[in-house]
Amino acid sequence: MVRKTENRHVGLVVEDDHEAANELRDTLRSLGHDCVIVPSQEEAMALLDAGKFCFVLLDLQILTAPDAFKPILDAGKILLKDIRSHYPARNQDDQHLLQIIVMSGYAKETPDAVQCLKDGADDFIAKPLDPRSSAMARMIEESLKKSGRTNHLDCPVVMELARGDHAVIKGTLDTVRPFGVQLSITGETQWKRTGASIGGKAFSLPDSQFLLLMNLVANRVRNVHGWTHKKVLGSNDEEGFKGISNLNSVIKPHLPDGIHFYENDNQGNYRINPDIMIGKIDYDRLENHRLKSVAQLSTEIRRMR
Repeated sequence: MVRKTENRHVGLVVEDDHEAANELRDTLRSLGHDCVIVPSQEEAMALLDAGKFCFVLLDLQILTAPDAFKPILDAGKILLKDIRSHYPARNQDDQHLLQIIVMSGYAKETPDAVQCLKDGADDFIAKPLDPRSSAMARMIEESLKKSGRTNHLDCPVVMELARGDHAVIKGTLDTVRPFGVQLSITGETQWKRTGASIGGKAFSLPDSQFLLLMNLVANRVRNVHGWTHKKVLGSNDEEGFKGISNLNSVIKPHLPDGIHFYENDNQGNYRINPDIMIGKIDYDRLENHRLKSVAQLSTEIRRMR
């Protein structure tokens, strides 16, 4: 069973060696993360489909099943291919949305390492692992950054995208939904307007629209589903919500084709499109913002992230 964690990344560790598994657990906990450890190919796939993992650490020489007599190299190689076939999607930086780090004493030679990467691994490290080295810790942190999982609250959305539901279908002209578009809040102010960017494109908003944006961001951080009723967001409209329409008119021109800024459940609830990730926020600037409500929201978001 996957143990519930609160705003902590959870890795799936596939390792049949008890001592090595414990060392990996200690490393992950020292980074503020958690993990679930399984020794076999069969258990790993069952848990991966049921759980919400943020990355995978995979030893190539593992058991095929819990009752298997001894670990074999082919079990890990097959599992690597299986995981990648289930979670093939990449983001706009061409990085897998579910990162796999391979660990193996059999992948020391260049041809073996290259084959692992061809089969879907994102990185590899030779065993035995040196407990004094920070190489594994660096790889884990880099894998979270590359896959757009810096904030664990984004991980459930990223995991769904990693399945490839919106991946490119070869040989078709189907519209492809982009991955990993980031909304960042720069907090630069000029003439009662405050700056932000989406997909790397800068824009600025008047106070009322910026406050609405901050409320939407705060609700995403409070709850990964992010739904908020329009009255909570300050709307007095009985039918529509002019505030979010006006905000959308500013942001929409900066978005890639095929992606919308917000979603509406037709019951008065709104949220930022789950395909949009919350990126860097300049809390220091925002906590000195002229609008007290913006400063308070910034402090709250900073605490929750």
